[in-house]
Amino acid sequence: METADKNARGCQTAIQVLYFGLVRNAVKEAEETVMLPAGATVRDLLDILCQKHGEPLSDALFTVEGTLTASAMILLDGTNIYYAKGLDTEIDNQKSLHVLLTTTAMAGG
Repeated sequence: METADKNARGCQTAIQVLYFGLVRNAVKEAEETVMLPAGATVRDLLDILCQKHGEPLSDALFTVEGTLTASAMILLDGTNIYYAKGLDTEIDNQKSLHVLLTTTAMAGG
């Protein structure tokens, strides 16, 4: 039985998710660890997190079209996913995901 458990865990990646800025208010915690299957993407992880934390997180991170809001920044091991494959960036062998939500500048005149 122990071997089966080790094999099952071997197909998963543990990723530490750290929350910064206003997004921390939406999730009510500073960090958490999530187990992901091999080949999971940033989109897969964010879907899991949005299911767990509900509308406050999904509304903070995503537009109605399903793209990241202009104020959301996702860093995978310190690299902005924008410079990789965006939401389709694979998480394999990565250690941490930083989720930041900044305020956007107000336009006026």
